[in-house]
Amino acid sequence: MKYNEEIIKTFLDFIEKERSLSSICLEMKMNPYEVLGLVSFIKSRGVNIAIKNAFDDIFMVNMGDIEYHEKNTFQFTTDEADEFKFIAIADTRLGSKSQQLSILNDIYIKGHEMGYNNVILCGNISAGLYPLTDIYAETNFADDTLSQVDYIATHYPRVHGMKTYFITGKIDDKHLRQKKMNIGKRIAELRDDMVYLGENSCDIIIDKTVMRMMSTKLGKTYTVSYRPQQQIDSFRSEDKPDILLYGGLLQMEKFSYRGVKVISVPSVCATSKEMTEKRYSNTIGAWYITVRTNKKGELESINAIASPYYKTAKDDYLKAKVLKETKPKQLVMSKGDE
Repeated sequence: MKYNEEIIKTFLDFIEKERSLSSICLEMKMNPYEVLGLVSFIKSRGVNIAIKNAFDDIFMVNMGDIEYHEKNTFQFTTDEADEFKFIAIADTRLGSKSQQLSILNDIYIKGHEMGYNNVILCGNISAGLYPLTDIYAETNFADDTLSQVDYIATHYPRVHGMKTYFITGKIDDKHLRQKKMNIGKRIAELRDDMVYLGENSCDIIIDKTVMRMMSTKLGKTYTVSYRPQQQIDSFRSEDKPDILLYGGLLQMEKFSYRGVKVISVPSVCATSKEMTEKRYSNTIGAWYITVRTNKKGELESINAIASPYYKTAKDDYLKAKVLKETKPKQLVMSKGDE
């Protein structure tokens, strides 16, 4: 049996509080077998519905998208020159009035022209959520989870031959905590060129070189290298990666620490009202990175080219167009609803 999204949403909203099967049948105008079939279908999509038997009835409650806490890994191999090239970005915060879709489009256009086919996004792809009474609530133009999923799926750059691999960050986690929806998983379901790698971290294995991408759960500090150093200090010697890509700090820095090549990944959004009031500095840009391995697959070198952006466009969310490639090597800009 097929279920449309409206029925699924109505059902999940109704069981935000624990409900009996009999009350669900009345509310949904379905028989018990149809309800249980719907539950089975929704659970197959990764939504955790808790079920128990009590008082001669079945009770269920929506626990939200399942959080997976096992270690996330993803494998890449180098090319004939023993190289793996990618663009590193973070904090696009799409759905915020501070987003910079024009800059994001430009990063993809440059990468396309330079032969980069892989983009690694280190968290905070979305604007997250604020309560309606929050002083920053008006800083988002897409103010709920579904509208942000739809906006990102529709407006994120789409270029033939390029794929985006992304994790969710602290800001994205608000959707899971408040609306029980894993926004990363939902975006990836709608875009075949976007690959969701998990929450907050993932180990990218390049031949035998380990590159850990992370999005910080902690706040900024005055010393730009402090958070990555603190993270590396927490690793056991056998768990240290060769490369650490660190997003969420809104900064652009590269250094080595305890044998780890560290790259702090900047944002692709303008300085927001919240950043200003919390006195967060915000560096905007991207890294164009080439990792080279030796014959054993171990790290030989890493070349990271910084591409900062010093000017942002006011109200870019009202003016920027969607980047699409309609034919190979033919990039076009169009309105999001075209």
